[in-house]
Amino acid sequence: MRSFYNPDKFFKKMKKKPAVQEVIDNIEKYSDSDIDELAGSHFPVWIKEQLKSLKSRNGTCADDEAARIAELMIAASRIKVK
Repeated sequence: MRSFYNPDKFFKKMKKKPAVQEVIDNIEKYSDSDIDELAGSHFPVWIKEQLKSLKSRNGTCADDEAARIAELMIAASRIKVK
């Protein structure tokens, strides 16, 4: 059985330091270089990579995007084709 790692769920559930939460809450204000320049023990490389991933999705998590796509598919299936 293959295990799938979902960084979005981990990132949402992990106990975050206030500095990390501040970046998450204001992710749209940070560029990738700003994220690269974050310093301190609470900003290891893997956290910075997850922050960049979150930024690239405009702050939405994979679950939010999946729900949005599902809603579009449901709406499309309700359209009657002539």
